[in-house]
Amino acid sequence: MNGTVLPSVPEQENPERYKSLVIILTVLTTVLAAVLAALQSDASIRADIANRDSQFYAIQVSGELHRVGLVTNYEFNVFTDYLTNLQQATIFELTALEQEQAGDTKAAQATHELSAVSQARADLGEKFSIFYTDARYAPKEQGGLPNADQYLLDLNEKMNEILTKQNEAADVYATWNRKADSYVTALTILAVAFFLFGLAQAVKSARMRLTFTSFGIVVILFSLLVTFLTLLG
Repeated sequence: MNGTVLPSVPEQENPERYKSLVIILTVLTTVLAAVLAALQSDASIRADIANRDSQFYAIQVSGELHRVGLVTNYEFNVFTDYLTNLQQATIFELTALEQEQAGDTKAAQATHELSAVSQARADLGEKFSIFYTDARYAPKEQGGLPNADQYLLDLNEKMNEILTKQNEAADVYATWNRKADSYVTALTILAVAFFLFGLAQAVKSARMRLTFTSFGIVVILFSLLVTFLTLLG
């Protein structure tokens, strides 16, 4: 007796297939997004702190620059007046000698007095000038010039220290601000993964669900790569 051959029934596709995987990946993406949000907030806070420090140091540099300008202007004016009075005293003294040689005693006496006045002014200016009262800058020999270069270096030392701190704070701000922007980029990429997993949940075909899920996994990996490079940077 010949058996009856039944027609083969095509296997029905399970519409619920891969849904559990999509749910797990969605939860994983949510956790990654929370971590990235925390990293981005931390980077933003650090950038704001560094930016505040940079602005604070910039204000200090501006104030120190103003102070240096005032002090330098005063000291060099005193030094200039000292040289001018000293030069006048010398010129008056030479003129008085010429007048004495010419026999003009009265004029010579008056010129001697002018020379004494100029010399007195020069001596007074010397007492108020840091170029003669501070051993670091005073001339090493009689008639020598003070060490103005060392004076300027010492005067600007504090400002240069503050400027170095300001530059360092600015560099820190740039670094953390760049990291914060990179974390925002990674979060934006994760938003694409959320969208793909949402499509995977919505479609009826298991094959299409797997396709969207695969693209979502690729997007997550790319986001992780951006995050990893940002952490190393």
